[in-house]
Amino acid sequence: MKKVNNNKIRMIVTNFVRIALILIYIRGWLTQDHSQDFIITITFFMTYYPSILEKRFGVYLPARLEIVITLFIFAAQVLGEMNGFYDKITWWDTMLHTTSGVILGLVGFLFVYLLNEKGDKNVNLSPIFVVIFAFCFAITMGVFWEFFEYGADRLLGYNMQKFRMPGQDGLVDTMEDLIVDTIGAIIACIGGWIYMKNKKDTLFNDVFDEWFESERIKNGKAKE
Repeated sequence: MKKVNNNKIRMIVTNFVRIALILIYIRGWLTQDHSQDFIITITFFMTYYPSILEKRFGVYLPARLEIVITLFIFAAQVLGEMNGFYDKITWWDTMLHTTSGVILGLVGFLFVYLLNEKGDKNVNLSPIFVVIFAFCFAITMGVFWEFFEYGADRLLGYNMQKFRMPGQDGLVDTMEDLIVDTIGAIIACIGGWIYMKNKKDTLFNDVFDEWFESERIKNGKAKE
């Protein structure tokens, strides 16, 4: 029942984001404002990331994690970029980058942990290696996002790094983003470390258990 409810919530959230993007796109065409067309298109395709990951790469994401990621996309792109929350709320960008660090740290940890558990029995990665991989994965993704912001600003005329705002420094914005990305990644890695050492009493215990249980069910069906 709990899994079914999570799947329903996931579909509601995903469809809500898609409808919001379509409405914003229509609004832009009616007002002859096409400045957001590129971001809208990219964001719309991003809402299909779970099916792409599962069909192309065999990577399954738990429903609750999909909900969090989809809401993050909505908060970052729809509210932040398209509706100016980055300018209206001073802590919006910092909050999102910290959250992204936690999400990416969790994804990196879960990915390598599953490979470690399901892979060659002669290979047994230590918890510290799994944590380091998760941390590096999260930071690397944060760096690539800064590359995207820089490219969007320079090539398409956006202001994702805020360097066009009076009194703002693009370098400071980038460094602050990377710092809070790191803090978020550390939080996720601490949760993963505790899970591996104790298998209980961790902030992300339910997320980990849902992921592993879903993987076991999926693999069981595949063998049948």
